[in-house]
Amino acid sequence: MRRAIVGTLQHNLRQALIQGQMDAAEEILARLKKEDPLSQATRGFELEFYLNASRLEEAEVLAGQLCRLFPDSARILFLAGKLAYRRKHYEEAEAHFRESQRLYAHWQTQHWLGKTLTQAGKFKEAESLLLQVLERHRYALLDLAWLCERRNDLEGALKAYDDFLAENPGNSYATEQRVRIRAKRMDPEDLVSEVDALADLGEEVPASLFPEYVQKLFETGQTPKAREVIAARMGTLDPKIAVRTAWVCYQAQAYDYACTLFIAHLDSNKSNYKYLRALESAADKCGRLSEVADAYKAFLPEARHFYGRWKSLSRRI
Repeated sequence: MRRAIVGTLQHNLRQALIQGQMDAAEEILARLKKEDPLSQATRGFELEFYLNASRLEEAEVLAGQLCRLFPDSARILFLAGKLAYRRKHYEEAEAHFRESQRLYAHWQTQHWLGKTLTQAGKFKEAESLLLQVLERHRYALLDLAWLCERRNDLEGALKAYDDFLAENPGNSYATEQRVRIRAKRMDPEDLVSEVDALADLGEEVPASLFPEYVQKLFETGQTPKAREVIAARMGTLDPKIAVRTAWVCYQAQAYDYACTLFIAHLDSNKSNYKYLRALESAADKCGRLSEVADAYKAFLPEARHFYGRWKSLSRRI
């Protein structure tokens, strides 16, 4: 009887996680932990729940425990790899995915390993893995597009998006990315002229084009205009677009705007050390280290790794 109850709870929890019903998943998980608290399956579901709920600090603590308790569990290692990937710890993610694949070969693990190797700049192996995954999962075309963009093969990226859209017409993400890649391929003057023509017609710069448009303004020496359009849109940008714009500002040495945008989206980038180094560098160059120190302090003790950075900035200030 108890085994049947546990099986039903596991099935219902799996469905809730797949469907993104996090409140229901949390309730079912609590019941499962009462019925079967110490099993590998229950602990794995707990880790998966923390991941899907973006409770990454709790997930990190649990993942460390479970990898020690169940070193031969392909599923635990796969979930730990996804966590490391989410936290942009790509070397750790690669190790987890490789060991998970060794224990139990699965196309999903291969897919995530390909994504991880792309982020780590290991493009040749990543491409080989993703091309194999395409036979099972056509959404890998999106990852191939990103791989092509990472190695500056914009033509290849466009082809991957075109192939995906041929099979999934109207997909908003692929459509936006295709527009963005097309913009990256344009001469700076041509893109600025095209976007300015839209503005003359009363059209706002499409969000997906905004970072590229700002970049082209900087590249063509129109820094005052770039700063003007950033200031006008800064408070309304989607988080991902805002972060991309922050990097554009940083590379263009518009450190004050880069600092403002980096601080605004620190919460979702707390474990991205490249992001943190850029934030501190930008703040140093525009005299705003105290703001960054205050932002770090606001996340304590939730983000324990901020303590050392906060102390270091406090001494510099």
